[in-house]
Amino acid sequence: METKLLSTCTANEAYDANSNCLSVLSQKDFSSDVNLTNISTKLGQKGAILLDSIGVEKKSEYTSEISNLDSDFDSSLICFKKFVDANLALNDSEKALKANKISSKIEANNPFLYKLGYEEQMTQALSLFSDLDQEEFQTAMADLYGVKESYTICKANHTKLQSMYRKGQEVKALKEKVIPSSVIKREVTDIINVQLIPYLRVLSDTQAEMYEETYTKIIHYIELVNTKIRTRRSRATTEEEVSSEVE
Repeated sequence: METKLLSTCTANEAYDANSNCLSVLSQKDFSSDVNLTNISTKLGQKGAILLDSIGVEKKSEYTSEISNLDSDFDSSLICFKKFVDANLALNDSEKALKANKISSKIEANNPFLYKLGYEEQMTQALSLFSDLDQEEFQTAMADLYGVKESYTICKANHTKLQSMYRKGQEVKALKEKVIPSSVIKREVTDIINVQLIPYLRVLSDTQAEMYEETYTKIIHYIELVNTKIRTRRSRATTEEEVSSEVE
């Protein structure tokens, strides 16, 4: 039975097989063989697309990083508001008046920004910062205990969150645009199984001096990948049987 690359190969295994086939084909000058040249060109093109898809799919969307930075921003936002409230409670009418001015602006925007989703939270925070960055509020903050410092930290944490969130969104955009590796993997497998191997097998019999060595090397690499696949499948079956016995 003719050797073929097993369809259950992973995208990485399909790329390895593709890469090894191209490596073997490059060892001889087959430029006069139009059919083989076309097959080799297809493998090169599809292999490049497959590698790109694998790379994009592996990219992190920074989910945990965004979550951690969101927690930092929420905490600093709450801290800032508490410092404002603390100054409001002081037995100092001048400081309380200034704190009230800032508190009123916070209330007017949204005192519960930390409860919102990422997009809405960041947008509303920017609106609040735009107001509080005005000279009259900055002057008031400078005379209050801990308000200016906590506000600065809050803004810095917002910048970090926004930057990481954008990175995550950009990765998502790439993933949505890229052709899934599972699709390209099937195309690569088809080229190898339907076009390359049958073609080389026939020529290795009829023109052994030119093609037999190439065919033998390629089959060797295909079998290496297939062995990995069979071992993985066998291991999964064994583990399933053991699990079934335990149950």
